[in-house]
Amino acid sequence: MHEEKDKINHKKALEINAYVAGAGAFGVFFRWMQRQLAFEDGLVKGSVWNVIVPLSILVVGYVFLRFVDRFKNERCYLPDELEEALVSPGKLYTIVRWAVGILMCVGALAVLATCETDKNAVMLRVVALLAGLSGLSFPLLLSAANRKRVWMGPKVLCLFSFLPMLLFAVWLILSYKENAINSVIWDYSIEIITLCVGMVSFFRVGGFAFGQPNCWRAMFFAMFGAFLCIMSLADSRNIGLQIILLSAALMLINYNWIMVANLRSREAEEGEAPSDGFERLR
Repeated sequence: MHEEKDKINHKKALEINAYVAGAGAFGVFFRWMQRQLAFEDGLVKGSVWNVIVPLSILVVGYVFLRFVDRFKNERCYLPDELEEALVSPGKLYTIVRWAVGILMCVGALAVLATCETDKNAVMLRVVALLAGLSGLSFPLLLSAANRKRVWMGPKVLCLFSFLPMLLFAVWLILSYKENAINSVIWDYSIEIITLCVGMVSFFRVGGFAFGQPNCWRAMFFAMFGAFLCIMSLADSRNIGLQIILLSAALMLINYNWIMVANLRSREAEEGEAPSDGFERLR
């Protein structure tokens, strides 16, 4: 019975994250077309892509909200405890989380190797340092969730959850500095939105470590944040930052997959209540 339930949940997780990846692919295409056709000599001209891009973001956000509402209507819930909400046993999960963490570390090294001549080299080094720490903490945090008793203290788990938030916060400051005198809002607006939503996404997922979980908001922002991170890959930036952004999207997709796979049904649990012979008296 439990194996069948696990299969159903993994099918749901695959379905939901396939939508996230597909939406991200369309987002990249729409943003790339906007940059190719709506920009001329660094300035924005009238184009239908200036309508399609923001409209696609709103539509995708609405679709993800509907996914969350569907789970609510099915009377699903996610346990509040970190060890139950983010548990992901098995070699495949282990390989995936370490691969994603290492990929972000590679992005951090790429930033360090290419930022020497940049006018914001100091800020880029800070972003690279935080990205490297976030890449290392990601698999460790999920590994801790797989233990029956968390082998790391709650303060360490909170720190691990806080690092990607701090990464996006510092990156937001960097983006502001780089575009402080840029009058073309369309040139950097998608990146600003992505960094803000990315920060909120990791904040919501971090609620499990901080003891303030909200699974529905965490699930929505994990999907929406991953979509925007993928969409922003269409913009031109340092190759290391691109890798970090891709890694962040994969982290959020991984979190979302685990949360959907760990959903439980209240109706199923009520139906499995043991018979004690007194049901007819209730």
